Amino acid sequence: TFCAIPSFRGKQRSRAPINIRTEIEQLASNGVGEVVLVAQDLAAYGRDLDSPGDITDLLRFVTDVEGLRRLRLYYLYPREIRPGLIEEMASNPVIVDYFDLSLQHATGHLLRAMKRPGDGAQYLDLIERIRDVAPAAATRSSFIVGFPGETDDDVEELAEFVRAARLDWAGFFPYSAEEGTPAAVLPDQIDAEVKAERLRYLHEIQEEITTAANADQVGTVTEVLIDQVEDGVAVGRSYRQAPEIDGVIVLDSGAPGEWVTAEITAAYGTDLEATVKA
Repeated sequence: TFCAIPSFRGKQRSRAPINIRTEIEQLASNGVGEVVLVAQDLAAYGRDLDSPGDITDLLRFVTDVEGLRRLRLYYLYPREIRPGLIEEMASNPVIVDYFDLSLQHATGHLLRAMKRPGDGAQYLDLIERIRDVAPAAATRSSFIVGFPGETDDDVEELAEFVRAARLDWAGFFPYSAEEGTPAAVLPDQIDAEVKAERLRYLHEIQEEITTAANADQVGTVTEVLIDQVEDGVAVGRSYRQAPEIDGVIVLDSGAPGEWVTAEITAAYGTDLEATVKA
């Protein structure tokens, strides 16, 4: 009810598997080692196709492309995440253990108003199931703050969810009334100042969680893709970090596009420092 994208793009349409594989082959042949799959609801891929197959079948079909080192998935709606998808992501060496969950909130009545099934308890159960299968998985989500009708109690319920979920990464965004969407005409719209205060509160909670999660990485050894080098300083990412939205790893050496094995030596908030191992 809050998103205007379906109004001008229409319902989600799944591309043919062979078209996706062909594009990945082209990217990999040009030296692209990490590819991101993204959709309005990636976990629902294939439901609209005449041929049988779902997101898990697609992943098995594309991950043997020569030169593809990492496949990352964006925007997985909780209701569409089946055990088979979790198991495939955990066991397939090309797919990163990075679960980008499209949660939006944790309060049942607000999720229903958003036309999103589920609630905080169900989401915590999903996160627990993911970690049971993939203990080292990184988790991320985004949340809307200030949706019409949101109360202080709702914010506290979301805060308790954030504390319990301990997502590695989370973004919080103020609700914005998009013209033509059902939510734009709902009563009990929230003042901008109230939204800003709620955002600060939730950001502070998540910042502490992310900082602690990063600190736990110190001393570990991981594979890093170098994204850029500036003034002799290399910047890259492990499987735990998506491009542009998560933190980065600063290294003592490396060239753009290079894959290196590195030991994490320090954590600074959202970012890490590492030394390349010979």
